[in-house]
Amino acid sequence: MRKKQIAIYFFAVLPFIMVSLVYQKLPDLVPMQWQAGKGVRYDEKWQLFILAVLCFGMGVFMPLLAKIDPRRKNYEKFYPVYENFIILMEIFMSLMMAIIISESFYPGRIPVGRVVCGGVGLLFVFFGNLMPKVKSNFFTGVKTPWALSSETVWNKTQRLGGKLFFFGGILMVIGALFVPIVFMPYVVGGLLGVIVLLPTVMSYVWYQKESCR
Repeated sequence: MRKKQIAIYFFAVLPFIMVSLVYQKLPDLVPMQWQAGKGVRYDEKWQLFILAVLCFGMGVFMPLLAKIDPRRKNYEKFYPVYENFIILMEIFMSLMMAIIISESFYPGRIPVGRVVCGGVGLLFVFFGNLMPKVKSNFFTGVKTPWALSSETVWNKTQRLGGKLFFFGGILMVIGALFVPIVFMPYVVGGLLGVIVLLPTVMSYVWYQKESCR
């Protein structure tokens, strides 16, 4: 078994292990959502297993998606990159679980809003580096109808998406460090809007130019 496969399986079950080790000691209600300026929402501790199931499902089903994708042959060209996507998402979800457990025992110890925003930013930076290597498929990357219809448009769209994810992620990290936390949802929302909208519009423009030749 390859090292990346082992890593995917390990991080898939890590949140289960984390919750199981401390479950009996956890308070009945644990923090599950932090809202800027609105406090913390608490839920029953058994709901932590929902997050654990989501992480486990990602580790199990995302490799299967590569096998049922109509363009599964393209995965042979970037499958190590696809595995990196899976591992990064699992690590991020494990980090979220660790934050929840820590805040359950020691409320207020971690500046959760800043840590989460910074973590999302770093995740985007890594994604930005990976996206230009992603080949045409139906499950990963910026999947607009126009990108899926043309390999040239696909490659341009992923390169643009990669740059936006990378620099958007850096801005999120900077914001997490210096912007008042109450404004961070607007910063993140605005950056996400640009990251999603601009590649969508440009893929359409590139496809129209290609079709008119």
